[in-house]
Amino acid sequence: MTPTEYCRTELNVPNDSRAVGAVRGALQHTARHLGLPSSEEDLLISSTEELLCSALDSLGPETGLFVVIQERADRIEIEFRRPGGKAAAWPETKKLAGIDVVAQETGARDTSLKLVKFLQGGAKPAHMHN
Repeated sequence: MTPTEYCRTELNVPNDSRAVGAVRGALQHTARHLGLPSSEEDLLISSTEELLCSALDSLGPETGLFVVIQERADRIEIEFRRPGGKAAAWPETKKLAGIDVVAQETGARDTSLKLVKFLQGGAKPAHMHN
C-alpha cells in the first residue's frame, strides 16, 4: 500500500503585483497534482488571483499576505491571512467562480479567508494513478 502524499505550500506574498505569479504557479502545480480538470483549474486560479489582487490593493504598501495552499484527499484549500483583526477586511467574496466554500475568521492579530475547491470523485494525486 502506497502512503498518500499531499503537499502544503506556504508563501509570504509582498504587496507587489509580480508576486501573484508565484501564487498562480503554486496553485497550478497543486491543481494538476490532484488531477483537477483544466476548466476547473482555470476558474480556481482566476478567482484566486482576482481575490489576491483585490486584497493586496486594499493593503498598505508595506503590508503583505500569508498564503497557504493545502492539498487534501477530496479538496484544495487556499487560505489568505493578513495582519489586523477587521471583520470586513476582505474584498467581495459572495460568489467566486470555481470556489465551493468561502470561510472567514477574525482573530485579535489577523484575519483569514479560506477558499475550498472540492475534487470530483475523491481524486487522487496524479503520481498515484496506475
